[in-house]
Amino acid sequence: MEEILIQVPNKISKDLEAYKGNLVELLALGLRQVKMQQSLALFREGGISLWRAARIAGVSLREMTQYAVSQGLRATCDDQTLEEELS
Repeated sequence: MEEILIQVPNKISKDLEAYKGNLVELLALGLRQVKMQQSLALFREGGISLWRAARIAGVSLREMTQYAVSQGLRATCDDQTLEEELS
């Protein structure tokens, strides 16, 4: 396992105290969330399909669709998504 040194604000450092034993899990969950947010932003801009956004984030199409709906987007299945899913 690789070691990484990071600096965090005092407030975050204090909040992390209770999770010291789970920092790897916490970081993995946060990274997953950021990937979903960023790939959904690309989808919103129209640059990629929802299917591609899911692949970029490393989640299933179903999970990305549910996330998109939870973020106020209306999930639709366009021709590009169908083509990518079937190929």
